[in-house]
Formats: sequence, structure tokens, C-alpha cells
Amino acid sequence: MLVPQHRFGLPRRTILALLLMQPMLAMAQTEEAQTVLVTGARASGRTVDNSAAPVDIISAQQLQASGKLNLLEALDTALPSFNLPARVQPDLGSIVRAGQLRNLDPSHTLILVNGKRRHSTAIVNEDGFPGSVAPDLALIPTGAIARVEVLRDGASAIYGSDAIAGVINIILKSDDSGSISGQTGRSYKGDGSNSYARIDGGSRLNGLGFLHASAEFNHQSPAVRNFALNPGYLSYPAVRNSDGQLVRLGPNNSLPAGASPNPAEARRNGNPWRNLGLPESSTATFGLNAGYDLSDSVQLYGFATYARRDAGSAQNFRLPNTIFNNNKGLLAVYPDGFTPFETTREQDFALTGGVKGQGAGWSWDLSASYGKDDIDVGVEHSANYSLTYPGAQTDFYIGNQRYSRWVLNADARRPLALPGLAQPAELSVGLEYSREQQQRSAGEPASYLGGGSSALSGYLPVDASDTARRSHAAYAGLSVQPLPVLLIDAAARAERYSDFGNKLSGRLSSRYEIAPAWALRATVSNGFHAPSLVTQSYSNTSDHAGVPYLLAQPTSAAARALGAQALKPEQARSLTAGLVFSPASGPRLALDVYQIDVDNRLGVSSEIGIDRSSGIALDGNGTPLSAQQAATIENLLRGAGLTPGNGLVAHYFANVGDTRTRGLDVTAEDSLKFASGRLRWTAALNLNKTTLTGIAPVPAVLQGLPNIDTLNKSAQYELLYRAPRDKEILTLAYDQGPWKVQLKETRYGRLKRLNNNSGGDYYIPAAFVTDASIGYDITRQLSLTVGANNLFNRKPSQLPLDARSSANLAQYSGAVDNSGPLGVVGGTWYARATLRF
Repeated sequence: MLVPQHRFGLPRRTILALLLMQPMLAMAQTEEAQTVLVTGARASGRTVDNSAAPVDIISAQQLQASGKLNLLEALDTALPSFNLPARVQPDLGSIVRAGQLRNLDPSHTLILVNGKRRHSTAIVNEDGFPGSVAPDLALIPTGAIARVEVLRDGASAIYGSDAIAGVINIILKSDDSGSISGQTGRSYKGDGSNSYARIDGGSRLNGLGFLHASAEFNHQSPAVRNFALNPGYLSYPAVRNSDGQLVRLGPNNSLPAGASPNPAEARRNGNPWRNLGLPESSTATFGLNAGYDLSDSVQLYGFATYARRDAGSAQNFRLPNTIFNNNKGLLAVYPDGFTPFETTREQDFALTGGVKGQGAGWSWDLSASYGKDDIDVGVEHSANYSLTYPGAQTDFYIGNQRYSRWVLNADARRPLALPGLAQPAELSVGLEYSREQQQRSAGEPASYLGGGSSALSGYLPVDASDTARRSHAAYAGLSVQPLPVLLIDAAARAERYSDFGNKLSGRLSSRYEIAPAWALRATVSNGFHAPSLVTQSYSNTSDHAGVPYLLAQPTSAAARALGAQALKPEQARSLTAGLVFSPASGPRLALDVYQIDVDNRLGVSSEIGIDRSSGIALDGNGTPLSAQQAATIENLLRGAGLTPGNGLVAHYFANVGDTRTRGLDVTAEDSLKFASGRLRWTAALNLNKTTLTGIAPVPAVLQGLPNIDTLNKSAQYELLYRAPRDKEILTLAYDQGPWKVQLKETRYGRLKRLNNNSGGDYYIPAAFVTDASIGYDITRQLSLTVGANNLFNRKPSQLPLDARSSANLAQYSGAVDNSGPLGVVGGTWYARATLRF
């Protein structure tokens, strides 16, 4: 059994407690256990009970009971193997977020809707998960969802690229019920108010099919948890004693010799930063799911979602002294400094149409899907120091990013009566064609001229792009039951991509009933993640105090001259083995161990270049260079067709190394009569450990340069330790008459982080988070619920003093690492009303 070799004191006690509870509890099988699955196998009739791979079912009721605004945040409360990092940087990544399964990249999880591939976002992640581009689960209307199926296993042989860590399949509602729901809440501190309104309803179309539609609007107000400035850290330019003229402050905003503090310091805002917490956003989403029976054996079907999101994320505050140093005229516009906001106006659309039926012994399905994400990016309440103020603009259009994908599928399956089998085998075959396109448009000239707009420079015309690729796939699967107690599923898939060639994936799964209610299951598979078209095509140029910083396309002439290569697919090999206990009544238990090896992990190169803006030749990391080193780097840049001038720093996305992830998943549940009501408990935990098994070599042209690593220590920590090593969730849900009470306890294991000052480690302690709610059914149709998430207001601990830089210590009264799942906002309360019809 593959169990991570590290200390997990609490999880072991949790497992023991679950085993001890089993003889005490009894009831009929849960509905989820008998739900017919559409995820993880193309054969029909699979349920959670008899699946050869671990699958979690999350119902619509569980999603609503979480008290969260959207699907992405709700999944984080339901799945121990799912990690949703808090907002690490206050940039576009704080608006377009993604979670990770099993401590792997978000793009290693395939997202399906009704079994069809979902398109990704148009935004590429530049930090945290460099180069990652994943579908945005926050843009799928929660009120349209009947259930979510989560396959915790590799499935590239069934679905193709991305299905390395697992598959999340969102099943839309298709019944004739309906509901109206509204929720409002805010943080304990009083900020961060949030609310949603949802409506959905369906029809059976006079028995000829179904139609279910939904609409939803949610709003999140900002929450701010920044630390105040230290009293001795000055904000305004100083006043020279000799003539009363303003002069710039000294190092760490200290008072320069021969000057006095600016009188404005007496009225300054001591806590002007607003970028640690939650950004503001408003999202409207719509969903439609329909089917119409053309005959007894043929159905026409289709489903669609649409989302519109407007969001703004506060950036670092620009102090009056900073303004004075860069553009004195701008002080007339912002005499007390300013906070720029990165903004997005996003439209996301997905449509699938198809026809399916039965005939000549075959079940078949023909479908076409189209999805598009379109994002206009801007900066508001900002400035371009290169412009003339007062008078010049303060709001800027940064540019547009778009991504779209067409997918055509033809699937068929049929039973095969083969001799010697306990049940007929089932054969499945299929073909797939996909076309992707990404486009990036430049911003308005004022956003990129000179130093560009502050906080985010506009996309340059040279960074604009329009690229496309195609892929073709053929796949087949065979499910056999040679014995009544043995199930074997096999699948294979061959694909050809127009940009990087052929890939072949295979998967073999089995389930063996060793005794009544007891079964063993195992899967061995290989898979891959194709580098996103958005990632391959992305380039960006920004200005750092007059020095261009370039993120170059990996295939561009400049990047190749600096050692870049075309991005390769990330390739995975996975093993999963599990034990399942699923009696006709009583507690149910599943235990699965796994190992996932991923080669060619995606990352970003070191910063290659020279910066002379301070008057001293520094490399991209701020380290002084000798004259010979500076000359070598400048020659290298010139050889790449780049002009160093006062400096230029470049980097690019690259395949940086190989990893191995080992882990353990445990789930248990039961429901029983208790005190004239019914108590349902669920318990789940995930343990995981990721290690490096290889690091790509430094490109030959960069060898010998200072501070050049394929994967430096900081990048290694981002790759290995983003998620907690363990996460446990225990939920108690009690119903008695009109009353409903839910209590959920989540434990996030400690987080390992790098001390950039000493090169050693420090740890963010483990945290227990309690969620609680109580509901009352006023009538059979109308219910009210009040609740609290993070009931006891838990927050991450502050950074150790020795892990903070000297500049940070001089400026702020405190600091916190906001990259873990807990987040800095603390407790929130909510109230919800739901009308069912």
C-alpha cells in the first residue's frame, strides 16, 4: 500500500474513529450510492457502489447548504482532495481562480458538463500555477446543477487531455421542479457583503422530453485585511529645511538629511492598502438544459450556459512620495496617493447540441460543442507617469483576451454476448475533433506608451496574437465481467495534435468483490496534459522603472535564442488501489491509495537580463553583476534580437521538471434514526505528498550565467507545497420535522513555506474551521436558513519576523501568507430563503 511517509497524527485517529463507529450505525443505502454515473467509464449502469474507480457525488442540496456564492467555492467545502488557494496576488488571478485536485495543477483536472468537455478561461496564470489555464467553475450557474460527479482517478484514455488528477462532471437539472432562492451575508468585521438570487424551473414538455432553465445573479463586495503602515514609515515627500521645497524620501521612506516631515503626514491614512482580502465582483449566469424525443428511440438534446462578470481588484497603493518621484504634476490629481484597480468585463458562453438514440443493438450519441471566454481588461483610478498631468487620463483599456473551442463527438456502444462471461461485455467506440483558437488584442496607446499605465501596462501591438490548433482522436473501450464478482474495464485513445503530434493513452481498471459488501478496486493508466494554446501564444511586456520586462512566447525567436524550446505535453502515469465496504445497510467506507508521476511539469524560466535603472548593473533577480557578466548578458540579449539599452529582462514558460504525488483518500458515511429525526454523517480525508523526481537541465546558452536555474528553490516550493499535506472534513446533518441543522468541521493541515531570507523553512500551522447552519421549513415549499462559515473566525497566523524582508519590516505593522486555503477574511454569516415549486 502506497502511504506517504510523514507524520499524520490526527488523520490516523480519524480513521480509527471511523472504524469504531461502524458497529454503532445502520440504515439503508444512500441515494448517492445508487446514482447511475456518467463519469469514469463509457459502459452503462455504473454506480458509486460498483464503479471500478473512486467517484464522489455532491448533490444540489449539498452545494446550497455550503452557503457559498458559486460552484468553485462550494466544491472546496465538500472535497478533501480539492484545494482552493486564497488570493495570492491582487491581480487578474484574484478574479479568475481555479482549484487543484490531489496537489496537482488546476489544468490537470478535466471539467465536463453533462459529460461534454468544458472550454477553459482566456487568462493564463503567471504566478502560483505558472502557465496554467483551466475552466472557470465560478461561471457555471449553481442553481442549474443537479449533482456533481468527481472522479478521483486518471482518465485520459477516456476523455483525452487534462484528465490526470481527475474529472469533475457537472450534471445539469432535467426535472420539472423549480425554486427561487435568495441569500445575503457579510463578514464578522462588517465588510465583504455578498448575496445571490437564483431561480430555476422545468417542464416535461407534455411527456415528450424536458426543459429546465435557470438564472442567477451574485455580488461580492470587497473585504480588506491589510496591515497598517508603521508610524515611522513616511508617505509624503519631505520638506527641505533650507528652502521649503519638496524632496524625495530616503531609503525605506525615511527622512533625508536636512529635511523635515511633510505636514500632510499628520492627516495621512495610516492603512491605505486595500489589496489583501476579497475583490469586488458581480456575476450574472444563465443555464438551459433540454431534450426532445423525436421517437421512442431517438432524442434531440442541447444545453447552454452564459455568464457575464464585472470585477475589480485593488492593487498596491501608490504613495504621494512615489508620485512625486515619477510625475510631480500628478500630485494635483492624487495629492494623497492612489489605489489603481485592475478590472475585467467578461462574457463566457457554452453551447452543446446533439442527437442520441438506439438502433441495431447500438446506443449512439452525436454532438457538437462550442465554448468561448471573452475578457476585456482595464485599469481604473490609475495613471501613466509618462503622460502630462493634470489633464491626462486615469482610466485605461489594457486589451482583450479571447479563447474558443469547437468539439465534435461521435460515440457508440453495444453489448457483446461473448462466451464464458458472467454478463455480456460492453464495447464502446468513438471519434472526436477539436479546434481551438486564442486571440489577444492590444490596448489603447496611452496604456502602454512610455512606462505604461500603473499597476498593469497595456498589451503592446507586438504582443497581440491570433493562433489556432486542431486535434483528432479515436478511442475504444471494453468492459467485461469474466466472473460475477470481477469487473474489468479497458480503454485506449489515440490523438493527433496539429502543434505537437501524437499521443496514446491507455487505462485498465478492475473491481473484485472479495466478500459480500467488500470489494477491491484498482486502476493503472497513463495520460497527458496538452500545453494550453493560450500559454503557448502568450507574451507580455511591462515596464519596471524604465526597464522592459518581457515574458516571451516559448517559440519566438527571442525566447529560442535564450534557450527556450516548444512546450511539451505533461505526461502522467498513475496507479490507484482501493478497498470498498458498501453493505445493504449501515456505514459505508472507501479507502484509496494513489501514485501519480507527471513528467515535463510546466513552469517559468529564470529572469534573464540586466537592469541598469539604479546606476548599477543588476541581473533579473537584483543581484549585482561584474563587468564581464554584464557584457555576456548584453551580448546574449543582442543575439536574441533584443536591445538592452538601460536594461531588459526576459523569461518564458518552460517544462521544468518531473514530480511524483502519493496519497490516500478515505471516505465514510451513514444515516440513522436519532432523537425522532434522522442524522447523516460523512467523513473524508486526503493525505498527499509531492516530491521532485527530476529537474530539467539549464539551457546550454544560459549555463555559466549567475542566478540562472531551471527550477529555483522558491519555484520548487510553489510546485510541491501549495496545498496542505492533509485535509479532513466531518459533516453532521440532522433533520427533525421542519428543522434542519448542519455542522461541518474542516481541518487544513499545516503548510510548508520557504523563508526567502534564510533559505530555510517555516510553517503555517494547521487550522480547524467550523461551518454551521440551522434551517426551518415554514411550509412544504418555503424554508429559511441562517448560518456561519468559519464560525470561530480562524485566520492564518502572521509570518515569522525572520521570514519578512527588511523593506517589509520597515513598512508594515504585520504580514501574512495568503496562499493557503484558509484566507484572511475570517468568519462570515449568511441568511437564505428558498421557495420550491
